[in-house]
Amino acid sequence: MDLLEKVKHWLLEATKLLGLIVAVSILVSILFGPSAPFFGSVLTNIEPVIATLGSEGLAVIIALIIILGVWNSRS
Repeated sequence: MDLLEKVKHWLLEATKLLGLIVAVSILVSILFGPSAPFFGSVLTNIEPVIATLGSEGLAVIIALIIILGVWNSRS
């Protein structure tokens, strides 16, 4: 395996891990609210990002789900 393939594999695995961490932190934040240590402010940080991406936050979430579905089918 050449260097570029190793870097590509490492970045793909790091992206998967970070996606999992974000999903777990959103779930913990929803379940336990803003008082959850380390995860409580995740939703308050994500809400402005969704608001700036589009005026309709639901449309952005649906678009992200479609993009992730296409991306997952490729790997």
